[in-house]
Amino acid sequence: MANLAEYKNRIPFFLDNFLNSPDGKIPRQGQWILTFESIPTPAIKKAIKYEPGTWSIENSLNRSLKENYNKNQGCLFAQAVEIPGESTATNQEGPQINGFIRSTVGLGREPFQQLKIAFLETNTSFVDNVIRPWVVATSHLGLIARSGDDNYRTNVIVQKLGGNSKGPTLLQRYSFYGVCPISVSGMEFNYSTSNAPMNRDATFLYHYYTTEGFENS
Repeated sequence: MANLAEYKNRIPFFLDNFLNSPDGKIPRQGQWILTFESIPTPAIKKAIKYEPGTWSIENSLNRSLKENYNKNQGCLFAQAVEIPGESTATNQEGPQINGFIRSTVGLGREPFQQLKIAFLETNTSFVDNVIRPWVVATSHLGLIARSGDDNYRTNVIVQKLGGNSKGPTLLQRYSFYGVCPISVSGMEFNYSTSNAPMNRDATFLYHYYTTEGFENS
């Protein structure tokens, strides 16, 4: 049995040397920004022309894509983002005899999980006037390589922020490449008197992603 005296300094070290160090500080969950590098408006406008009726959304689309709503400070409509996990498939191989333990073998990397983003519903609905027709564009343009005005994909950057005595700092960056939406949640209108803000969920596919860590001092 380990000598407890060996661990007498463990709690003070954890509190003073780990949690108080730049690398050991606990990040605040609300400090992050999400940015669409661009919104493929030409592809969106082209795709909705295939619909049997006219989608009169161009004015609302343009208002939703103002620079100060989507570029300068990140996408202000984005309220939550679920960073996908990573996993590898495994299986047990070999004869199952008596109490012998079979070996574990790898079956390869699992497919990428979907990127999920929740958007704030406002008077000029970013979801209904940008994401919804963008889903339609993804369907019409067929999940194959496109270029020019037919390009319906973009890149999404998610940055986790922190802070120290010098001001805001960048802790981690996730970059998703070749992003396009494949679904968006509906909404219910009712006569209840609730003042709680409403979020709308959307799911996105992507080709691949990268992640970067930064100095925290």
